[in-house]
Amino acid sequence: MEQARAHNRKHNKLVRRCLMAALPLALGLATITSGAGASPRVHSETNPVNASWPTSLILASVGEENATSLLQSLAPLQDVFKKELGLSLKVYTGTSYAADIEAQEAGKAQIVEYGPFSYVIAYYFQHLKIESVGVELDAPHTNGGYWSYGVVDPQRTPDITSVKDFAGKKVCFSDPSSTSGYLYPTYGLLLAGINPTTGITPVFAGTDSTTAIDVAKGSCQVGYTNNFNLPEVFSQNHIPRSELKIVWTSPEIPGNPVGVSDSVPASLRAAMEKVLVNDANSNYFVAHGYCSSVTQCDNLTGQWGFGPPSDANYSAVLKVCQITKAPTCKLSS
Repeated sequence: MEQARAHNRKHNKLVRRCLMAALPLALGLATITSGAGASPRVHSETNPVNASWPTSLILASVGEENATSLLQSLAPLQDVFKKELGLSLKVYTGTSYAADIEAQEAGKAQIVEYGPFSYVIAYYFQHLKIESVGVELDAPHTNGGYWSYGVVDPQRTPDITSVKDFAGKKVCFSDPSSTSGYLYPTYGLLLAGINPTTGITPVFAGTDSTTAIDVAKGSCQVGYTNNFNLPEVFSQNHIPRSELKIVWTSPEIPGNPVGVSDSVPASLRAAMEKVLVNDANSNYFVAHGYCSSVTQCDNLTGQWGFGPPSDANYSAVLKVCQITKAPTCKLSS
């Protein structure tokens, strides 16, 4: 798999990039109202595929990209959802995974593109009534799994060659609800006998790209990224490869699920899963003229497509939660 496209295939995910409008527009649309536990109501419009379905839904995501690139990448999926489901997607851009969870809990978003850990938090700990309708894939016949990396600048800190050397260092995590940027890294630290709170100086940098960039700039001595974000740091942020070295790799992390609220009709949730798994992929897009090759579609959409959902995949994340006792691994009160 071409590493130069890896970031787009995981962090710039296809569904997440269904941006029809910026946040103020998405939350202020007169045709959409949605309260906690209530289905979105659409006025003066009827879904042409199924009259009981809404014509618009709001997708929540941790937003990082500009509207132009999002609009370019969403076009094939937009068309497929509109044609097959009579559905337009709009976006709520959260500032963190926690914000996206809150948006779905409050009924401000019906769809959330989760990371594995944030999905576990929402479903198992916060008890949100959601259903996974697909898991993102970077290639066909794969499971969507990926890996967290601990990176250092070998020129600045040549003495850091393994996770045991992270003790006492300034360490960049991304987000407290991030799987590859926090949960699995703390698991790795604990296995090495290092307390992730007191045995290092923890810093939250925001994203799995920023963590690596901060290491290259000298702001942190260690940073946690993943195998999808790191290539983007080299190709898009122009960080020389010589400035970042992988010195720790996590166990495989389950793929990123798309969670839909049960306020969305069950028949529509089932239809969305069918479309995502069968039609929202580069092979289908090529066959229907959205792009000329699978490579071009992969580059356009940022991933290959989606696989069937499986909550069983997240038992590994739950186990890591139990071991780390991360603050976010708590049942809601």
